[in-house]
Amino acid sequence: MSGEEMFYFSVWWGWWLVQCCLYLLFGLLIADGIYQFVVSFRGWWTPKAPPKASRYRRFAVLIPAHNEARVIGPLLESLKEQDYPKDCYRVFVSCDNCTDHTAQVAALHGAVPLIRTDTTKSGKTWNVRWALTQIPMDEVDALVMFDADNLASRDFLSRMNDYMEAHPEAEAVQGVLDVKNPDDNWLTKAYALAYWYTNRFWQLARSNWGLSCTLGGTGLVIRSSTLRRIGWNLESLTEDLEMSTRLILSGSRVHWNEHAVVYDEKPLDYRISVRQRTRWMQGHYWVCWRYGMEALKMFFRTRRLQYLDLFLYLLAPAKACISLLAMFAGMAYTVINNAILFPTLESKAPTTPLEWMAFVGLPVAMILAHCLFVALVGPSMHRRRLCLGYVKDVFGYFLFGLSWIPILFKAAFLAKDQGVWVKTEHTRSISIGQVTNR
Repeated sequence: MSGEEMFYFSVWWGWWLVQCCLYLLFGLLIADGIYQFVVSFRGWWTPKAPPKASRYRRFAVLIPAHNEARVIGPLLESLKEQDYPKDCYRVFVSCDNCTDHTAQVAALHGAVPLIRTDTTKSGKTWNVRWALTQIPMDEVDALVMFDADNLASRDFLSRMNDYMEAHPEAEAVQGVLDVKNPDDNWLTKAYALAYWYTNRFWQLARSNWGLSCTLGGTGLVIRSSTLRRIGWNLESLTEDLEMSTRLILSGSRVHWNEHAVVYDEKPLDYRISVRQRTRWMQGHYWVCWRYGMEALKMFFRTRRLQYLDLFLYLLAPAKACISLLAMFAGMAYTVINNAILFPTLESKAPTTPLEWMAFVGLPVAMILAHCLFVALVGPSMHRRRLCLGYVKDVFGYFLFGLSWIPILFKAAFLAKDQGVWVKTEHTRSISIGQVTNR
């Protein structure tokens, strides 16, 4: 074989390997997409509310806070107005190196302020770990956790109590995460659409299948016995995801209570939003690298689907990056293969502007169609009636989706660092009455 023949043979062989890798990658991504679609289909079914419980469980309500005097008052009021016996729950506010009047506001509203002065370890994860050493957990049945900017629906505790009696095996229960300021600007609308959609077609769908949901960091309940069994010695910036993962790997799962609602404030400033979501993804990557292979091994060892589902969820940010790279690689492959290496009349790369619009525009059109679906179905399922009010916000939601792309890639390089917690500033002091009336 001549040198020229050897060169062309090597090019052909290398190109064949590239094709095989691309086809395999696309096959795996398509299989994952089909799986996610099948799982999400169960989100169309709304479960019945569990019957009223026969006894009242004792709750310790914990609110980790750092300089939240501006917004914590309405949350404390919403907890004071719970339709639950007042002697069956106590509210604790863990004031982590606060320099404002958070502790005074907490005491004024009848909560117990816990003053933390340790400056060596900052952030919610360490604040909660410390607070659990101050709360008499042996005297209560479960821990309830809220963020300081939240609002709790009036029946939150009673709904959780009903669920825990109907599901005695439930060690951790996540309530519905709603948005208390969905209409402030295009960004909060995009957040709201994302939450309304994932509440139904991610969290509820998995609950209906008997798979594990994930804790959302707020509006959650964990049994005291579970905290004693697993502990709160978490290390990541996303303590909720790490706790969910450890709970699932221990053989349990996170339950979803469709009838207990908490309202969360979403940032109005785009830069704050990027910083917040980068922290989420930074922690998500770390948890994936720390626990992902363990989840996959558990699946092969037990053949239980919930371990594979956990593995696929932990892999979600990496899958998104790979999908983007694969899409661009596939488009480049089409151009190189059909226009440069093997041009034919039957299969050629786009040449005219119209052909290029179709070639590039098809993926964009599919994404916009998905955004339209989210903007229509998410609010409609959330409000239990047809809602067209957010269809006009499709483009804003599309931009919100695009803004995730640099975040996903950047967070992958920052994931090794889990020590810096940057607080998200909260400013919207809204009462539960204002939210429910709206």
